[in-house]
Amino acid sequence: MVTCENCGAELETADDLEREEVEEIELVEQDEGPPRIQLGVDIRDVYHCKKCGKVLGVS
Repeated sequence: MVTCENCGAELETADDLEREEVEEIELVEQDEGPPRIQLGVDIRDVYHCKKCGKVLGVS
């Protein structure tokens, strides 16, 4: 069993987490100037504690 380090909630299965899809952010290096930020390269799943909202994992 996993325990949320923020609020102490006990998490037994993935059903105890909230899942959200977010677009991945990627930095693209350029020869001159600052790196360019590119959004939406890929989609990632972010898992939050249902009780407090702390991010517990990304896949």
